[in-house]
Amino acid sequence: MSLCILCPGQGSQTTDMLPRLLAEPLIASHLSALFSGMPFDALAVAKNPELNSMNSHAQPLIVAVGAAVTQALKAQGIRADLSAGYSIGELTAHVVAGSVRPLDAITLAVQRAQCMDHAAPAAYGMMAVKGIRLEKLQSIAQQHGLAVAIVNDEQHAVLAGPTAVMKSICKAMERELGAHVVHLNVQVPSHTPWLIDATVAYRTALQAAFWNNFECPVLSALDGSPVESRTEAIDCLARQISEPLNWARTLDLAAEMGATVYFEVGPGNTLTRMVRERFPNVKARSLSEFQTLEGALNWLN
Repeated sequence: MSLCILCPGQGSQTTDMLPRLLAEPLIASHLSALFSGMPFDALAVAKNPELNSMNSHAQPLIVAVGAAVTQALKAQGIRADLSAGYSIGELTAHVVAGSVRPLDAITLAVQRAQCMDHAAPAAYGMMAVKGIRLEKLQSIAQQHGLAVAIVNDEQHAVLAGPTAVMKSICKAMERELGAHVVHLNVQVPSHTPWLIDATVAYRTALQAAFWNNFECPVLSALDGSPVESRTEAIDCLARQISEPLNWARTLDLAAEMGATVYFEVGPGNTLTRMVRERFPNVKARSLSEFQTLEGALNWLN
């Protein structure tokens, strides 16, 4: 078995994610220890859907969930051969790899959100589009002043840009092109040049952070390339804020590097579903699909 741990990004958070994990004896202590790194009341914010969708809250909360589950898995002897993360999830993937300590990851998540919020133009956001080929979607984006922020597969991508523009064209894409469009609960144009100032600022924060040796490679969501050094990690984590992600390529590289089992630390199972769609014959599960961590451990073992 070659195990790839997957770490989700913003939008995967739910109002019940923290209480559920705090009810897990093998996870609770790891999660509680991370609350001290957040400049807000994690439990109160997480259960409020308006608050937990804010950039400054969502990013550290998502990293906390993934980091706590990761620490619980490691305590039970589960070790990843590869890790990969979607957007902010790439920071969690470094916790999986052991290159970033869990509490340091919370600090870096807080700093990342601050850098992005400071740089982001007002009234910008993101929307997922499924059912239009990438070449056509890129043409639509260029025509309307939008950007392709994430490529999930050949007919599934995420656009970013002015919210009003995206709302104005979504009905036509659905009606005329048969697209399925979902406006994401994200208030910044992540992974686009609009956030270049955030990349510059975050690089400084990453350079000041403490880094450990890598226990396994982290596959960069930029292009799937394996990251195994501090220098590479800083570069990829900084650049991905203002450069598009190719998650499809990341999953392809995981398969090429021998991944046969995929486990998503949560919250949610979005990445698990993407893996199943791309590789129908592999084993892929998310913690959210099990009643308990013990059930997940039985499957992993």
